Amino acid sequence: MNIRAGVAVVALSIFSSVALAQSLKDKEYFADQEKYLAGEVTTTNERCGNSLTAKFDWLKPPAPEERKTYSAYGYCGVALEAMRRVCDSQAGKEAVKQKIKSLTCSFGPQRTVVLKDGTIDYEVNFNSSNDVDYVFEYLQNNL
Repeated sequence: MNIRAGVAVVALSIFSSVALAQSLKDKEYFADQEKYLAGEVTTTNERCGNSLTAKFDWLKPPAPEERKTYSAYGYCGVALEAMRRVCDSQAGKEAVKQKIKSLTCSFGPQRTVVLKDGTIDYEVNFNSSNDVDYVFEYLQNNL
């Protein structure tokens, strides 16, 4: 077995075991958040004239108690709102169309945003504030 195939098998096993370990409540929560995020993506694509995709990285999902208070898609949607703000200018719209193809949202101890190879990796922190301005400023400086 070559190394790539071995890595793929290990990754698939990890993903499968994570998926199998999810409760029905978790699966429903994740599906709802994905559905709401898809609506935000549609709005962003209409405003920016592109066809970007967005997804969550659920490897470290919000804790059940956080899910009762915070909206994962709402915090992730901040990055999409920042993109829509960038698209308010023609130059911004062209930059988003050329340089952003996808968005991945994860959850962690510190809010971060990185654009690399057409993907924005946005790590959500539920204790941060002014998230739209934070992502907008990042995009203004990195597109």
